Formats: sequence, structure tokens, C-alpha cells
Amino acid sequence: MVPLPTPPAWLLACVVCSDLHELYRSHLTAGRQAATLTVQEELARHLVADHLDQVPGYVPDCSACGEWRAVAADASDAARLVAAEDLRHRAMHLFAPSVPTS
Repeated sequence: MVPLPTPPAWLLACVVCSDLHELYRSHLTAGRQAATLTVQEELARHLVADHLDQVPGYVPDCSACGEWRAVAADASDAARLVAAEDLRHRAMHLFAPSVPTS
């Protein structure tokens, strides 16, 4: 298994973040893929909704970040519609492993 990043102290100090992070790790360790993805999305949504100022920028060696950065450079209506997904992806870098570029 790819090592998980150590979440920042502020994330673990938030009760909602801490509970969801613990549940995420539990599902991941148990191999419950669907449950892991569900909690991962829930934690990312919480991070964007309640801790937006802490969501990191794009990670240089993450292939998905590269794709999101390209979409963000487009000022069309379609690009604005996916902005929330972009933020959730970047929020996941706080607790989930990155997908390295090839």
C-alpha cells in the first residue's frame, strides 16, 4: 500500500475531520474500497466547505493535479462547473496518497 500523508495538526484538531479521517483509514486498511471512496469524498467535501483556506495548491508530481490545472486555465462556463471537484481533489492531498505522474 502507498504510504498515507501525515495530516496536518489542524485537520486532526477538527472533530469532523478527525472522525472522518479515522473512518477513512479504517476502511482503507480493511480493504473496503467502496466505503473508502465514499468517506474520502465526504472528508474532501467537508474540507472544502469548512477549511477552504487550508486546501493546498496543485501538487507538481500528481497527474490529476496537472489535469485540473489545465481545466482551471479555461475560463469557460464548463470549467467553472468543475471547480468544486478540483478543490475536492486538492483537499484529498491532505490525507490520501497522490497519483504520481508517469
